[in-house]
Amino acid sequence: MSQDDIKKKVALLPPVPEGMSKSQWKKVWKKQRYAAMKDEYSLIRKEKRKKARENRRAKIKEYVDRGEEIPEEFKRQPRENTNQTDSGINIILDCAFDDLMNDKEIVSMSNQITRAYSSNKRENYFAHITVTSFNKRLKRRFDEDLKGCHYEQWKNFEFQEGDQLIVGPEIEKSQLIYLTADTDDKLDALEPGMTYIVGGIVDKNRHKLLCYNKAKELGITTKRLPIGEYINISGRKVLTTTHVIQLMLKYFDNHDWKEALEYVLPPRKLDHDASEQEENEK
Repeated sequence: MSQDDIKKKVALLPPVPEGMSKSQWKKVWKKQRYAAMKDEYSLIRKEKRKKARENRRAKIKEYVDRGEEIPEEFKRQPRENTNQTDSGINIILDCAFDDLMNDKEIVSMSNQITRAYSSNKRENYFAHITVTSFNKRLKRRFDEDLKGCHYEQWKNFEFQEGDQLIVGPEIEKSQLIYLTADTDDKLDALEPGMTYIVGGIVDKNRHKLLCYNKAKELGITTKRLPIGEYINISGRKVLTTTHVIQLMLKYFDNHDWKEALEYVLPPRKLDHDASEQEENEK
């Protein structure tokens, strides 16, 4: 069964139960159907991964046949870097915004966290990362749908139900910086000993100033990543949680924001024409 077939099957909405709106029933029905068809989706994901592997091998063969060097993106990355160095920084993923996301965004947020963990294992430098306010749908997503990932055993990655690392009475606020694109204050450098807070939310820009206002209410300094100062980026200058973590870890390689940004961001996000124009104008 193809993914389109599954979507058609899910789209066949039965009569709406009494006392429930059509919108509410549609959400409940989708959940029920997706749960019942989990095996079919698993097969589709396996086929996608198989096709991706075949495409990767074909691309590599093309480079080998031409006698060219294989690009880094096609080289198989090790699951763990055994020669890592402690960056000295702490990162908090503030996941207190569970109620502001829909179910699809919760799934996206969980996937971003797993990718952030992978980056923290593979980059040359690692950080001590803690997910706070891990106590609602996001936690259920890990406990029920991602139980095979064994997140409780992740190295240099901790999950806490509360948010005492942010609001606790004994927390030294001068050691905290909340990263948000909504401030004018630029983050010039990452400093060992500091704790950087990243808002764990996927909201498609619905809740503007959310993290900024929270930080101000708590008396925490806000900074933005220096994206526009180093590269021209197409679209919004708001990165995913995964990209923010990767960027911070990669920064420690050479303490070069531009190099880190160009390494982390996908080519489609970079406005190369604008970058070249800027270079010519200097």
